[in-house]
Amino acid sequence: MDAGGRRGGIERRLGAVGCRPPVVERHRTGLAYFCRWYRMPEGMDEGPRRPWAVTGGAFAGCAVFPADNGVFAVTLFVHTADTTRSALRDPAVFERAARSFPPGEAWLALGAEPLSGVLATAGLDNRWSALVDERGPVVTGLVPVGDSITHTNPTLGQGTSLALWAVRRVARTAHRDPGSDRFAVDHHEWAVRTLKPWFDFQVVADAAIGERFATRAGRTGTAREVAALFDCALEDPEVMRARARVRHLAEPPERAYADPEIRARVARWLATRPDYAPNEAGPDREEWEKLTAG
Repeated sequence: MDAGGRRGGIERRLGAVGCRPPVVERHRTGLAYFCRWYRMPEGMDEGPRRPWAVTGGAFAGCAVFPADNGVFAVTLFVHTADTTRSALRDPAVFERAARSFPPGEAWLALGAEPLSGVLATAGLDNRWSALVDERGPVVTGLVPVGDSITHTNPTLGQGTSLALWAVRRVARTAHRDPGSDRFAVDHHEWAVRTLKPWFDFQVVADAAIGERFATRAGRTGTAREVAALFDCALEDPEVMRARARVRHLAEPPERAYADPEIRARVARWLATRPDYAPNEAGPDREEWEKLTAG
């Protein structure tokens, strides 16, 4: 069982013993993340319930991730080609920029104590790796689980669940001639049916944000449609239920969001907001340039 993750080296090892290479699908997110950890003041158990914890405009976004023991993270994200990206490594610049978004301001206004510097993450990709190609298994007697099958941008928080699904399936099927071609193909087909829809959804979600940040436009195209689905859910309980089923991995996105009733509700929501643009709460570009000037 390959549980070595995305950097486990299985491709190199298989090549060294003469196997065909795995079939790898990779999509760059085009996003760079800057995170800083904080602790709430003594005696404060939880932060504000609103504003919504993730906001962003046409070129940047801010998210707050509450943890336990009074700890939380504030994260800013921009396109990897954004010229202001390097300035966000400066704690003072980071905090000014974070406070320009409603969730960042609400949480930093608590008087929280910084626990870290600014931690940067870029070069993220969504990766799908298969040990079966058009000729059949590239190897038998080896099954991948977790990030060895699929590694995704962690914004949707689904990696551990996908790993546990794969491990559970191996535990339930490992007695069925695990060294055979049939076992390898069955595991691959199960992964495509059960895990890949969530990989595909992450690719679409990241592409929508990347497109919006790269073009600095959000009033048309996929970026607007994806954002509208999420924003509509904050007001429409039926759309929120569909979103919750997807976020909790109870129903795949292509089924939950393709439901005619859900599509009609989102369409009606958009029709009453002809000037809707995703997550406009936050600074405009001119203000952002000043905040990140150093």
